[in-house]
Amino acid sequence: GAPVSAFSLWAPDALTVTKGEDNVLTYNKTADSFRKSCKTCGGHVYSAHPEKGFIDIYPAILDRLDFKPVMHVSYGESVLRIKDGLPKFKTFPNAKGEGEIIEE
Repeated sequence: GAPVSAFSLWAPDALTVTKGEDNVLTYNKTADSFRKSCKTCGGHVYSAHPEKGFIDIYPAILDRLDFKPVMHVSYGESVLRIKDGLPKFKTFPNAKGEGEIIEE
């Protein structure tokens, strides 16, 4: 793993795999997390979280995304504390905008 990992949260219907969908492997990391990886190289493509109502995608795989972080998630498991003024969720925010926030 890495001390910091950036990803972007999207509504499930915002993603369309346009090429290589038959080469995507699904692994259930947990009951509510479906990790999607490339069968050839093993690279992580995205994760689906149907119970939470979103998917997460690494910004680096998107050709045209001006990525500007707006929050930290899973900060309760953080090994590197970052003071940047952004909200830090212990786990994840939910679709209703709720979730436990950790003070900086």
